[in-house]
Amino acid sequence: MSDFFEMLSSITRRRKAEGGSPFASVKATERWLKTLHADSDYDAHHALVEGLERFNAENAPASLSRMKSLMKLEEAGLPLQSRIIEQYVRNQAAFRLARQALWRESWVFWSLLAEAWLRMLKQAYRSPASAELKPFAAEIATRALRYAGRVMRWDYHQARTPAATAWRRVHKIYRLVERDGFATEEVRINARPTHCAREYALVVLMGLVHPLGYRAQQVEAIAQILEGYEPLPLPELVPQSEVHTHVVDLSLSEGASLMEGEYVQGRRLRYFALSSLVDYLKSLDQTSDAEADNGLTRQMASLIERGGIRRNRQRTHRFGRVWVAAGMDRILSALAHPDLPKERPALEPWMLRDESTEGMGFALSETTALPHGRLVAVTWDPSENVWQLLAIRWGREEQGQHLVGTQRLSRHPKRVEVFFEADVPGMTREPTWAVFLPMTHAEQGVSNLLIPQTHYQLGAPLMLRDGDVVYQLRLGEVQESHEGWLRVGMDVVGREQFAAAA
Repeated sequence: MSDFFEMLSSITRRRKAEGGSPFASVKATERWLKTLHADSDYDAHHALVEGLERFNAENAPASLSRMKSLMKLEEAGLPLQSRIIEQYVRNQAAFRLARQALWRESWVFWSLLAEAWLRMLKQAYRSPASAELKPFAAEIATRALRYAGRVMRWDYHQARTPAATAWRRVHKIYRLVERDGFATEEVRINARPTHCAREYALVVLMGLVHPLGYRAQQVEAIAQILEGYEPLPLPELVPQSEVHTHVVDLSLSEGASLMEGEYVQGRRLRYFALSSLVDYLKSLDQTSDAEADNGLTRQMASLIERGGIRRNRQRTHRFGRVWVAAGMDRILSALAHPDLPKERPALEPWMLRDESTEGMGFALSETTALPHGRLVAVTWDPSENVWQLLAIRWGREEQGQHLVGTQRLSRHPKRVEVFFEADVPGMTREPTWAVFLPMTHAEQGVSNLLIPQTHYQLGAPLMLRDGDVVYQLRLGEVQESHEGWLRVGMDVVGREQFAAAA
């Protein structure tokens, strides 16, 4: 009888072990991984993905043992993931169904790893096991950042803009590691050294290139070029006007943008010096290898240089001819004479390519000198005298056409007269022309004034005449310089009729 009870006890113990977690210990995880040997990489990868799903679904308390088990899953999964990605990239020209299945397998793998390491990071700070996990905070946070960035990159493969929640996640993780002082503490992932600041910078740079609509081979090539750039620019706390070119606000749900106007230091602002990277990308474009991929590195350099036009608005393909006055002299002339005939010599016909609430894109048949920041006024019909004022932000060559992107500064620019009523040291009292840039409430912007550089002094009182009304202004900070003209903020101090003022 005792033998019978021993047999029942043995069966119960075996069933309990079989029904328990395969990740209860590091050795248990290693035994489970040995069962992954399958007929193909895809089958093994799929089994590993299911294992990661189970690991996350267990929602077990964090511990050093559980962290090591996750590292074992990661170590086994990364080589498989690399081979799955190779198949995915190769299958772009054919096998549409296989291509989609491979994309989904990769996306799920990155997503599960990102979720697992983010949970581990939270519990390293909040759970009873934080004492044993805290020494490994750099290891955990670097992985959480790295895999969150991979998920965002895989969104680009499907022409999807990463969600605002994804940006909030990487910003929040980076703020945490920076606060605790291990942003640049080196760790090794997949036998390569890295750290939190580097992984965060790679996410930001990929966001600046923003490869929506690029082929899978191009998206992965872009990532490899950025990862292979050794002196990778890292985020810095203090802005330097001759060094830093881009800024990211850690309190917002978006990536970096081009720096404009004053260099202001902020608690949540981080600055990047990307000039060297842009020069490096342009130098790669001079090689014969770059020609094989239609100047990919040149496109990357252009996209980074134009960074700052936040592409969070849907662009609508809209084709047709518009009339353009380029440069301030022509803009002032166009805004001053609404009754001139349509065939004005100062206007140029441009072909509209697309439009959004933030700007317009054009396709020009001839390459012309259009520096970044050049102002242009655009209208569909000059006889109607309805103009929009835009600033050129980028330009590139593509399939024999010169593509130009612009940012809208105002839908209803107005030519106005400005002058100093009282003596201002170093300023002339002679009136001159300026352009008032009103912004609508829907655009949630602030009205600005375009004035010659010779008529600007911070805080100076300036009079603005618009028809029969005279406004008293106080000049604010410079927002941007446009070839000798300044776009400045302003405060309206007073208003009166011109006859009364006279």
